[in-house]
Amino acid sequence: MKKLLVIGYYWPPCGGVGVQRWLRFIKYLPQHGWEATVLTTQNGDYPAIDESLLADVPKEIKVIRTKTPTFSGFYRKAGESKIPYGSLETNSTDSLFKKISIWIRLNLVIPDARRIWNKFAYRSARKELLANKYDAVITTGPPHSTHLIGLKLKKKYNINWIADFRDPWTQMGYLKNVKRMKITSYFDKQLENKVVKNCDSVIAASRKIISDLNCSPDKIHLITNGFDPEDYKGIKKEKVNDNFNLNYFGTLPPESNPTSVLKAILQLHKKGITNIKMNFWGNISEEVKEKLCKLDESGIVKFNKHVSHQKAIGMMSKSSMLLLMINNVKNNEGIITAKIFEYMGSGVTILGVGPTNSEPAKILQETGSGKMFQYDNVNAIADYIENNYKLCKLKKEVTLTDIEKYSFINLTKKLDSVLEKFTK
Repeated sequence: MKKLLVIGYYWPPCGGVGVQRWLRFIKYLPQHGWEATVLTTQNGDYPAIDESLLADVPKEIKVIRTKTPTFSGFYRKAGESKIPYGSLETNSTDSLFKKISIWIRLNLVIPDARRIWNKFAYRSARKELLANKYDAVITTGPPHSTHLIGLKLKKKYNINWIADFRDPWTQMGYLKNVKRMKITSYFDKQLENKVVKNCDSVIAASRKIISDLNCSPDKIHLITNGFDPEDYKGIKKEKVNDNFNLNYFGTLPPESNPTSVLKAILQLHKKGITNIKMNFWGNISEEVKEKLCKLDESGIVKFNKHVSHQKAIGMMSKSSMLLLMINNVKNNEGIITAKIFEYMGSGVTILGVGPTNSEPAKILQETGSGKMFQYDNVNAIADYIENNYKLCKLKKEVTLTDIEKYSFINLTKKLDSVLEKFTK
């Protein structure tokens, strides 16, 4: 078997869609003759905990867990319920501690706060590489500080190194609406360029990430996120109740405010369609909650806690419609959340809110899985919801086109083709 070392900060029991990419790749890589070892954290600052995902980790793979300092304790002592995740914006109601800590994170920490894990990870990676022969090493980000581990290993041991960009680095969405010192941005970009220049190959999850990176075309490869067909086996799609449930799953930062969707539903209420509900499952920004609750006149909106991945998949499949939000920031046409693919796998119609010329908009169109609308296009959103409400009443199902290319079974084939050159 060919051997692959994957270095990543997030791994089960860490929850959220960001974990799914390599959890699924590693599941299917043995079919292509690859044996993977994962180097990850033992107790990191995670957006959510999902113990059920541990059952999805193949029993035969080796997982090396290292300790890492965390910031959650500091935030709790300062009276904050949780550390910021998915957004670095502040407002007038935030505590002085939060404002100062985020300013430090933005301007004095390059590329990100998870860099404090690197010395522990490097030490363990070095030990593993000296003890065992590996054909290739992959670092996956975010956090993009993880790539600096690969950079150090490359310089020291001349390993075959692939840098995987699940999201942008210096063009990350949450950096668009915040003030950052120019010198910080400059040095951050220099680090990004250094990683791209020194690694042997780059994998990117979207075309926009590719265009943002200073990388030669023959070195960079597009491999999107996807869905695992096995997650949906045995799930019955019966409705939960008589309501038309428009559901959202995952993190929802201030940059993704779905007030236009609620306004559209309120329009339909005035037309007599009163059983449409908006349900949110996951880490929802307090700012978003406040704005939605202020508009909600009829008990349309309900907020729920984060649920396990498998439970979320089941609930997605039983939804009437699924809500996809793209962060309303500059240059957001290339933001492709991993959520879109799991939504597609459920076979439920997707209502997207974001730029209509974006990569996710094209994916929705080409697969027939939904439609994207501009943020303020309330009337068009209302019409789309009403049309799908009527189709739902007639029990008509969505007809999807060519979504199999986004299954992790086929995406892993693409990954294998990138890795193969390191075994020749």
